[in-house]
Amino acid sequence: MVTVYSAPNTRALRVIWLLEEIGVKAEIKSMPYPPRKHAPDYVAVNPTGLVPLLVDGEVRLSESMAICDYLATKHGSPLVVRPNDPERPQFLQWLWYGESTLMTPLSRLNVVSQVERKGPEVDAIIAGARDHVAERLKMLEQRLEGRDFLVAGRLTLADISVSYPLHLVGLLDIDNLLGPRASAYRERLRSRPAYRRAEAAA
Repeated sequence: MVTVYSAPNTRALRVIWLLEEIGVKAEIKSMPYPPRKHAPDYVAVNPTGLVPLLVDGEVRLSESMAICDYLATKHGSPLVVRPNDPERPQFLQWLWYGESTLMTPLSRLNVVSQVERKGPEVDAIIAGARDHVAERLKMLEQRLEGRDFLVAGRLTLADISVSYPLHLVGLLDIDNLLGPRASAYRERLRSRPAYRRAEAAA
């Protein structure tokens, strides 16, 4: 059986949601966050101490979207836009937009916001990261005009990728940066039964 190591509010949510969407059973090993601090034995399983981690026989993967791609492809899921599909280029664009373009300033904001001793320098970094998040969300807002999903007229891995930074937007209490389309899109994704099951399992 597939095993997924998880912790609350981490990118493991993507993997568990994917598993729910494609109907693949897995053993979910949920740990307190951060695992490398609160579950020291986990380092023997994954030396980085990070989650998610997928173990599928001899296959071990720790990048959330690599795991999603591997599982969706293995099981022939329509969540993957195939190479000969004209939507493939935009699929790739938004697949990586979620993890790279959106997550970069959100990760910075998440880390710096936890600094206990604030001051002008820290405030400037936080403000700059917020501005970058806002700018990058504008492209998402534009893309969603007339669309329920990012590509191919259906849920794909691109949506699963983008869903996590939108989840982090909520955790960081910066929902005001979302435009109306992005806000409705996030709720549309969250309302899916598979997403709800994944949240409970993660």
